[in-house]
Amino acid sequence: MEGLQKFLQLLNDNWTSILVCIGLVIGIVKKTQDYMSKSQDEKIEIAKKQIQTTILKMISDAEVDWQEWSKAGSIKRAQVIKQIYEEYPILSKVVDQKALIEWIDEQIDSALDTLREIVKTNATSTSKDGN
Repeated sequence: MEGLQKFLQLLNDNWTSILVCIGLVIGIVKKTQDYMSKSQDEKIEIAKKQIQTTILKMISDAEVDWQEWSKAGSIKRAQVIKQIYEEYPILSKVVDQKALIEWIDEQIDSALDTLREIVKTNATSTSKDGN
């Protein structure tokens, strides 16, 4: 009887934490089931959207890694593509790999333009600040 009282006291003291944990588990299970029920094409589209949002960081990391090499553009590009395939293995299931690589190249070029604008803006604001 004492064990039951301790259990009920534990539930009473921690009911909000228990409900939050149950809610998180249910949410994770539902998201996982939703993702697993998607077709390969839908999973690939999800990966492409995520790539578009993270490619700028990948490119800036490659720029930092190879900053001492002025003519390492193809190496940087290969590093970013390799990193994309490592983070999104679903892309290896794409039938038309050539078209996928062309799409990734377009995304890299777009992100490079954005990176150049950011660097130019930072250089301009730094020169105005006098630092």
